[in-house]
Amino acid sequence: MRKILLRIVIVSVIGLWCATASLADNCTDALKMVDLARATPPEASTQEKFQTALKLCPSNPQLYLLIGDYYDHWSKNDINPERQAYFNYLATEYYASGIKSGKGDEVTKMKFKLAALESGVEDITEVGIRSIKPYARLNIRVFFEFNSSELTKGAQEQLDVLGEYLAEAGSSQIILEGHTDIVGSEPYNMALSKERAASAKGYLVSKFGITPESIETVGYGFERLADVDDPFNPKNRRVRIRKMSN
Repeated sequence: MRKILLRIVIVSVIGLWCATASLADNCTDALKMVDLARATPPEASTQEKFQTALKLCPSNPQLYLLIGDYYDHWSKNDINPERQAYFNYLATEYYASGIKSGKGDEVTKMKFKLAALESGVEDITEVGIRSIKPYARLNIRVFFEFNSSELTKGAQEQLDVLGEYLAEAGSSQIILEGHTDIVGSEPYNMALSKERAASAKGYLVSKFGITPESIETVGYGFERLADVDDPFNPKNRRVRIRKMSN
């Protein structure tokens, strides 16, 4: 019996070692793929190459950081404004996904890089809404009181400008993204962030007659803080816009 148990243990250890070695090889190959793709400007196949690399090594924060930095760079340096907006969106999504992938210095760096993309705030103006490109986000002054999804007077005034534009534009598609500070549990804040986005949508639909199908809502809880240094900062309790089409 002891010999049988010993054989089982040995086989298990060998199997675990082989699996670990295989994963390490996969991650090495994935890093090489990402490095090669990052060596050239973005093209149609770049995203596919990055996704293939992440399938090989899905839990390596370094990959997400490298890809996020790549798109962050091109969001500032591409000559096409629409591509800049799209690359900014991709950088945000890769940083956010990378933060969930593990722990360590890379994750800490991504939290601050994501916050930098999340933290800009400006008043909504009709010119501003018209000028942003598809996939671009507009950080707006739609903030909330603690533990509340009720729109403040200031938030309503900001949404009035957006509502007037949407009513005129007709076919424009937007996403309203809800966020929270870090007080409370993750499930509670996820629900609260969705309620905040839904509250903003309900206001636009009821006051301006916007077609509900033209507004999508999503909640991120405290996954995407605007202020990492102070996760309790009221400016984390917000809704912002992503414009999907003109």
